[in-house]
Amino acid sequence: MDPDESEPTIRLGAEREADQAWIWHASIDAPEGSTLHELRLSWADYNIFCPEGTRTPADVGRAVLGFFAAHRRDFPLRERLDAAMARMRFADADRQISARLGA
Repeated sequence: MDPDESEPTIRLGAEREADQAWIWHASIDAPEGSTLHELRLSWADYNIFCPEGTRTPADVGRAVLGFFAAHRRDFPLRERLDAAMARMRFADADRQISARLGA
């Protein structure tokens, strides 16, 4: 993301539990427009991004969406996003997402 760009606003809807995961309907509101998504965060990815377990799943979900938004030029945002996609596509995703959580 360019230093002159403002951080997009991340909104998560109601959290629901799925098989070993949390799922949200979410939006990313940026100056160039808004996008709607379904985000899936597995328990395994939660434990990687927040190993101490001190943040809520929603906090981690917002950090993941913030990461996706920051990398939207390199990774087109799909309607359905899985937190694992960040880890598969970007070698430094774990560190960057953890940093967004203040870890």
